[in-house]
Amino acid sequence: MAYRVLIVDDHPLFRKGVRDTLLMEPGLQVVGEASDGQAALDMILRLNPHLVLMDVHLPGLNGLDVIRQARAQGFEGAILVMTAYDSEEQMRHAIRIGANGYCSKDAPPDVLLQNIRHVLSGRYLLGQRVVTATEVRQIIGEAGEIDDRSLSPREREILQYVALGYSNKAIAERLGISQQTVKNHMTAILRKLDLSDRTQAAILAIRRGWVRLPEEPIAPEGKP
Repeated sequence: MAYRVLIVDDHPLFRKGVRDTLLMEPGLQVVGEASDGQAALDMILRLNPHLVLMDVHLPGLNGLDVIRQARAQGFEGAILVMTAYDSEEQMRHAIRIGANGYCSKDAPPDVLLQNIRHVLSGRYLLGQRVVTATEVRQIIGEAGEIDDRSLSPREREILQYVALGYSNKAIAERLGISQQTVKNHMTAILRKLDLSDRTQAAILAIRRGWVRLPEEPIAPEGKP
């Protein structure tokens, strides 16, 4: 039996490298590739692969949103998050919402294949640690954590601009709303996330993968 694998990443060269690596393992079959979040979710639900290799920063829905929605709609296959960002906080968040593993994109081919074997066998991968389901609950904790599900679509949109360094005035101009409306949304965001200022909100959003940062840095537009 061959395990069906879906590769999700917005960089064609990286997808090709992963696909070539999977060809080294006879028991793995690539059944599809997706370059954005919505396409990934659609393919997960349509193809029902045994394994999804998932990037976090994707156009549209980010990888964590895809994981959350796929699990909510009944997907039971394994999900291995592969990312260039080494974030303990994001790793714990990814596991809590349904990922089976979290590892670096820099892993050499033999390590990637070993990581895949771990998650397909029912174990969890936390960076370089391989643990059982019981152990992973003890490591990441069962307590609830702050996440972005309580935010409205407009609040998520504003948080994206805040993370990019936009001022309230610039956000208002971009969205065609008043600065006071932006301030009201910002107040609600901070209350829901239990934070005291917009900088904390921006850092949290970036670390958790709620927002997608551009490949090239941009200059912030003004001050709050």
